[in-house]
Amino acid sequence: MGLKSQARYHARPLLLGAAIAVVATIGIAAWLPRAAPVGVALSDIPFYRMPFGPAEDGTDRPFWPSRLESHSGLFSDPARLPSSAECAGCHAQEFREWAGSLHAIADRDLIYDATVEANVDIVKKKPEQERFCEGCHAPAEMLTGRINRFISVPPADATTEGVACITCHTATAADPEAGNGAITLAYDRAETERDTPQGAALLADPRAHLAAFAAPDTVALMKSANLCGACHTEIYDRNMTPAETPQVVQSTFAEWKDSWYAQNGVTCQDCHMAADPAAQVMALRQGKLVKPAKYAHRFVGANHVMTDTAMGDALTVLRGGLLPGTDAALTRATLEEQARQTAAFLRTAAGLELRGISRDASGLKLDIAVQNLGAGHNLPTGVNDQKHIWLEVVVTDSTGAEVFRSGGAAERLGVEDPEAVTWIEHFLDNKGRRLTDHLTFATAKVVWMRRPIPPKGEDVVRYDLPPAKGPLHLTARLNYKVALPELIFTNLRRELPLPSFTLAELSADLPDVPL
Repeated sequence: MGLKSQARYHARPLLLGAAIAVVATIGIAAWLPRAAPVGVALSDIPFYRMPFGPAEDGTDRPFWPSRLESHSGLFSDPARLPSSAECAGCHAQEFREWAGSLHAIADRDLIYDATVEANVDIVKKKPEQERFCEGCHAPAEMLTGRINRFISVPPADATTEGVACITCHTATAADPEAGNGAITLAYDRAETERDTPQGAALLADPRAHLAAFAAPDTVALMKSANLCGACHTEIYDRNMTPAETPQVVQSTFAEWKDSWYAQNGVTCQDCHMAADPAAQVMALRQGKLVKPAKYAHRFVGANHVMTDTAMGDALTVLRGGLLPGTDAALTRATLEEQARQTAAFLRTAAGLELRGISRDASGLKLDIAVQNLGAGHNLPTGVNDQKHIWLEVVVTDSTGAEVFRSGGAAERLGVEDPEAVTWIEHFLDNKGRRLTDHLTFATAKVVWMRRPIPPKGEDVVRYDLPPAKGPLHLTARLNYKVALPELIFTNLRRELPLPSFTLAELSADLPDVPL
């Protein structure tokens, strides 16, 4: 049979089959449930207010004064956002690591929550100013429209998790110079993935999952310090405070950018996400420029209090209860490891060295060098009206009697010693009065009492001792505290002594030095 004859012979059944396939496809499409539209329009969120007005180009600024943005330009449906607990089905280890982190409870811990409420009380006419804080601490609540004077959006597990899996894994852009939460998040990708098969089908064809949470632009950004810097740069200005000129409150990204670490390609992730952060820092201190063999999701940092399992049930309360997908046993286990890694990490940061000793008619002169040995940013860093370090110096004679003290034991219990050498910044209101309870929205000026120590730098402190007979012994400690007692008492309405942490110690016998 020739080709033409074959074509004529098969044409009718082929056309009939094609017609049946078209009809079947239309029928199946009509029978299947329609995918829900992705994104929620601003006009669909009842009572949503934007008291700060539009941007200079006339566009809406729904999250202002936070610089958070939605990739799609739309809000998200909280019911369609996956909780990190859902990710745990396939990524159990990463979930357990994250559950002990500060990221997980960024919007849950009671100290933060009470401080936000105290700030909102200041701006009763514009409570939407709270968005400045929540852009970094609660991106899911922000992108679903829950941060508003009147909350009209229902809650969901995903909106209770602070900086969750979907936060970093859908990021598409970040501006670490602008800071204040200048991150663009494509939560619409997470919503879109809701319309694709899950479970076994996910393993058979993971392309939709990768498109949602491992897109090339996102993967590149997650490897960059820019992503971290967008929230770890904080600038107060007239949008949210009485500051007449911009006040740089947190400059961690800029500190890193100007450092040896940035010049040698060491990123935030290399230390804070290393599987063994302390070992990674010690390798860097020895000049070994190697990337971690493995990264983890603990985001180990400096807040040792929120991992202190010795606090018992009080710690669970402070952390805002159990996260979705966790129980008491899992939480305790991951926090114990988080506490161990945090303590080891903190001990790699600093050092003390007796740099010089001399004598004149008034007594001994001691020079003690406080060294930033392992931090890729200033020491201390962050918002340092609360987090601060200070030197405790004690000199005793041969009988053990104390002949000199600075930064007394009371400081370790939370009482600020005005004579102690302290690296701390003060928030001042528009009348120049110090604010000790982190009232962002009342802050007009930020002033450092003693400038922080840059990466691989040092600050030499001179102590003048009264005349004393030798032999003498010097003990020095560099102590760190995450918050002032005034913050806890004023905002949390309770007395809760927060322990300090000793970053470095020095012990030395002082030789007799002639005049």
